[in-house]
Amino acid sequence: MSLGKDKYYTAEGGFEEGEALNTQGKYGKYVYNKEELAEICNLDNHHVAGNNSFPEMRLSSQLIMEKYGGPNGIMSALYTNIKTGIDNTDEDKKDRIRIYGENKFAPPKIKGIMELIMENFEDTINRVLLGAAVVSLIIGIYQEGFPKGLIEGTSIMIALCIIITVTSVNNYVSEKRLAELVALSNVQEVAVLRGDDKAQTIDATDLVVGDLVKFSMGEKVPADMIMVDGQDVSTNESELTGEPDSLEKMPVTQDNYKHGAMCTLLAKSLVDGGIGKAIVMAVGPATVAGVITEKTQTTGQMTLLQSKLDKMAGKIGNIGLACACATILSCVIRILIEMLGGLPCACQNIFVCQKVEGCSAYDFSSASNRVYKELLESVIIGITVVVVAIPEGLPLAVTISLSFSSAKMQKLNNLVRKIASSETMGGATHICSDKTGTLTENKMTVMGAFAIEKVVMAEGDSIDTGLAKKGESAFQ
Repeated sequence: MSLGKDKYYTAEGGFEEGEALNTQGKYGKYVYNKEELAEICNLDNHHVAGNNSFPEMRLSSQLIMEKYGGPNGIMSALYTNIKTGIDNTDEDKKDRIRIYGENKFAPPKIKGIMELIMENFEDTINRVLLGAAVVSLIIGIYQEGFPKGLIEGTSIMIALCIIITVTSVNNYVSEKRLAELVALSNVQEVAVLRGDDKAQTIDATDLVVGDLVKFSMGEKVPADMIMVDGQDVSTNESELTGEPDSLEKMPVTQDNYKHGAMCTLLAKSLVDGGIGKAIVMAVGPATVAGVITEKTQTTGQMTLLQSKLDKMAGKIGNIGLACACATILSCVIRILIEMLGGLPCACQNIFVCQKVEGCSAYDFSSASNRVYKELLESVIIGITVVVVAIPEGLPLAVTISLSFSSAKMQKLNNLVRKIASSETMGGATHICSDKTGTLTENKMTVMGAFAIEKVVMAEGDSIDTGLAKKGESAFQ
């Protein structure tokens, strides 16, 4: 089934009869912008928008015929010839890319090694370990000198370095593998007509809006398109909608658009029957698949184990801080008691103590008096209490065990992008999916309700509203 002669919308406005031809010198003067063309293939416009006379009419088909002047009108507005496609010049292609964008989806962001290293310090317990290492080094050198005073701080620093190295390297390797897999899955060759009636094969990423694409059974749709010629065409859009049923597609005309005909082909859907030609309407991020991808990009959440470790680090910090304050306070109280004459000079044990011969009394007026040294030592003791309370071996043990689990999963061809994800999969007890295998949250949402002879639809839903519009009587 192919389109015959019809009325064509011209760039200057108005209609004329004849074939849609490329118009030289019209670059950049397209009738429709990117958003208007993307509207045609929007999922919300796939639903029935029928009325009492034509109950099966699709909203997308109605838009094409009544708003955009039919497929021929769209081709004329895009300077696309139904026989030879677009003008095969670099100027034309660059101009279409400038206005409508490239057919490239944003690849997953690959983090650099330094970014992955810094990401480790988003974990509270790693920040606590770093602080403990620095404080231990300072106190150790102050009390025991160099190099003996480096032992405690260096041991904590080595444990932290192992944690960071194992986690960062594992995540970096996984990020690179993921990028390679995505790049491999995006490789696709398509047949297009450009300035000639003979098809040429190009990479799908080189497609531009207005391209005339030839497709056949078994191919993936490379961009959002409208079918202008074809026979026995059907597509499977389960990757986008979750529905496994094949949808019949055909060119829309004045004779069939009110009777359920639908010609829109969505990027990443599968052609599971027939052959045909289609005009590219939207590419890359402007496609339905691109919009879905953008909306589903979420920031990672902490795993259960990370959440528990984070809480534990907080509790350890609070308890350690409380003990440190109590220790410092007790030392200050002892100094005050001695200054008031309640204890002998230089007494270190308030229960059993004797006066130390040659002891000088506390005197804040002298910078060399022992009171300042003892106050500093009290603070150091308090900080030491906090550092000692930190279990530096626990994060190291967790990281090593997760790395081991991640390595075993990769041997089973299960790519673990982040090392903490292996703990999430290990703790999974149920995996919820629909009939197509799409993962779900196992939560149902009310999209419409029938009450008092009226159907009330949820705001912004995308279900079939052709049976009864919001607030309309269900018996109409």
